[in-house]
Amino acid sequence: MEAYTTNNDPKVIADYYMKCVTRLGGCSERIRADNGTKNGHVANMQVFLRRNHTDTFAKENSFIYGRSTGNQRIESWWGILRKQSVQFWMNMFKAHQDNGHFSGDFLDKSLIQFCFLNLVQR
Repeated sequence: MEAYTTNNDPKVIADYYMKCVTRLGGCSERIRADNGTKNGHVANMQVFLRRNHTDTFAKENSFIYGRSTGNQRIESWWGILRKQSVQFWMNMFKAHQDNGHFSGDFLDKSLIQFCFLNLVQR
């Protein structure tokens, strides 16, 4: 799991993908993602990495786009992750906001990221 200041930058998402490929020593047979622009680089890299394979999911078949509402497995996984660990952070940051210690402006967001990003990443 990766934590960073954005999850919408295609370059950041592509970096996460390549770190995973490197760590695992290869790429997935197939990836499914929604049509969001953040997935374009990952799609291109996946197809490139699977270009010489000869199985059913080789080349362009190794990445498919689908509606995010159809991604039931990942949505289920997000629910489990939220219950097991993320909810703690959500509650804590909400308490800071409710107590007037977080306004949501650029400085507040930057300070929260500076103070907590490494902890959340663990």
